[in-house]
Amino acid sequence: MAMASIPDKKRWLADYRATTEELERIAARELAAMTDEEALRRIHLLGPCPTPWRERPDWSGLVEQQAFFHRRKKP
Repeated sequence: MAMASIPDKKRWLADYRATTEELERIAARELAAMTDEEALRRIHLLGPCPTPWRERPDWSGLVEQQAFFHRRKKP
């Protein structure tokens, strides 16, 4: 399979940007037209976020991380 030429890449990038911008415009119009009730209904469809797992709630691992990065090789 041959590599795409530079003009093809530039055309693809231009098409990608144009498509992305159009999708952003569509999303903005949909959000602007959405009622509060519809927005709330969609938020409820997302469901609850799970609680992130942590070994200990009072521990971030920062001390261990700093010790790891500051270790020096012994001569």
